[in-house]
Amino acid sequence: MNNLEIIGLGEVVVDWVTNIPHFPKPDEKIDAISEDYFSGGVTANYLVAVARLGVKCGFIGAVGDDAYGDFLLNDFRKENVDTSFTLKKKGYKTPVNFIFICEGEKTIIQSPHMRTTKIEISDLDESYIAQSKLLHTSVIHPKITLKAIEIAKKYDVKISIDLESQIAQRGWSSLKPVLMNADIVIPNKEGAMEITKCNNPEDAANFLVEKGIPLVIITMGQKGALVTTSQFQKLIPGYNIKTVIDTTGAGDTFNGVFSVAYWIRNWDFEKSVRYAHAAAAFKIQKLGARTGMPTERELIRFIKN
Repeated sequence: MNNLEIIGLGEVVVDWVTNIPHFPKPDEKIDAISEDYFSGGVTANYLVAVARLGVKCGFIGAVGDDAYGDFLLNDFRKENVDTSFTLKKKGYKTPVNFIFICEGEKTIIQSPHMRTTKIEISDLDESYIAQSKLLHTSVIHPKITLKAIEIAKKYDVKISIDLESQIAQRGWSSLKPVLMNADIVIPNKEGAMEITKCNNPEDAANFLVEKGIPLVIITMGQKGALVTTSQFQKLIPGYNIKTVIDTTGAGDTFNGVFSVAYWIRNWDFEKSVRYAHAAAAFKIQKLGARTGMPTERELIRFIKN
C-alpha cells in the first residue's frame, strides 16, 4: 500500500471478553453473562479507528505463527490496515488478553506474549516510516520505539505517543528519551499522574509541557479531555452516555479519530477533540474494542442527532 498517512508501531492481540454480573472475590466462582473473542491491542485498535474514517494506515508489529495470528492479520486486511510489516514470528505465540466487563467497567489481564512476540530493530523499514505523516506508538518495546522515532525524525514525520498507566510505571527517567521526542503525548489520567507523580491531571499536564512536550491531552473518560500547551489549558467535556456497554477501546478510538482530525485534516485542537469524543461515545455502546468504532457516516449522524 502506497501513500500511507499514519503508521502504528505496537501491539495487536486477541481479546477474550466475558461479561459478568460482578467482579468476583478471591476463590469465588460466578456464571458469566456472555463470552466472545475479538481483535484487539492498543495500537491495532487505534489504526482501525483511523481506517474506518478512510485514512490510509499501516501496522508495524508481530503476531505468532498460529491460528490467532491468522485471525488478527485477516481482520486487519478486512479493515484496510496495511500489514506489509506485520510479521508472523515462527515459534512464538500470539498474545491473548482476558477482559472482564461488569456494567460497562473493565478489568484487563494482559498476555505475557506481548513482551516476547515482537519485531526486532532490524525489521524496521526506513522507507515505510518515511512515507507517512504520523507515527503513533504505545512504547511497549522502548528500544524498537526509539529506533522508529529516530527514523521518523529524520523525515519530519510527527510523533504521537499513547501513554497508558502500565507503561508509565517504568518512570520518567526511563521514558524520557522517548517522550521528549513526541509532538503529542496522550496519556489517560492514571498514566499522566503515574509518570509525573502529581496529584491531579492539571499539574501532571503542566509537568509534561514544562519538560518540553508541545501538546499533552489527558483523557478522563466521560469527564472529557484536558488539553494543555505552553499557552493554555482547557478541559473539553465528553458526551454523557446513559447506557455504557464496554469501555474497552474507547481511548484508542479517541486517539485515532483525534489523529485524523488534527494531524491529517488540520483541524484545531478543540474541534478535533470534540470529534474524537463523539467517536469514543459511539464506541462504548457496543461490546468489543473495535465493534462500535464508527465510520465517517455513522459519526456524522451521531453528532447531528
